[in-house]
Amino acid sequence: MSDSWHELMQTLEFEGENASQNSNEEVIAAFEQKHQIVFPPDYREFCKLIGSGCVGNTLDIYCPGNSQLLLGQEKRQLIVNNIREFPCGDDLDNEKINLLNNSFWIGIDSSGYCLVWDLETYCERDSSYDLYWIQEDYPEFWDLESNVYYAGRSFFEFFRDFCDALRTNTCLKPSYFRY
Repeated sequence: MSDSWHELMQTLEFEGENASQNSNEEVIAAFEQKHQIVFPPDYREFCKLIGSGCVGNTLDIYCPGNSQLLLGQEKRQLIVNNIREFPCGDDLDNEKINLLNNSFWIGIDSSGYCLVWDLETYCERDSSYDLYWIQEDYPEFWDLESNVYYAGRSFFEFFRDFCDALRTNTCLKPSYFRY
């Protein structure tokens, strides 16, 4: 897998932390144990090889050891609180709250979409979760269909496709993602 990451990173405009701040195996394992999560192998490798950073001034990805990763978990809770404060009045509110309550935030893009894993979808076969984009802003207009997008299962494939879309100036949401 690391060859795939190296090949991909050679083609990107990625502003990452310096190598001394990349997550190492001990930092990742301690974070997983403390927060009771198992990170997918491709995300673990990303954190060890590349670390937290921003791709194309568009998408920030955070790894263990970066305080933004924990702040993202607080953002998730703020979104839940906003949905409760500004309900749409239908079952979609409860579905989105359920997804957010069972998710783990790993990044955010420049348009306010949070990137999360749905922790209820973990499968040992691929050691991964479903990835979703969830809109952070405008709670009075929230509904599940208009601002929650399925982004795939593989973090590497998601990241590669996101970067390809940046290079080709392709719109990523909603046409790229499907729910």
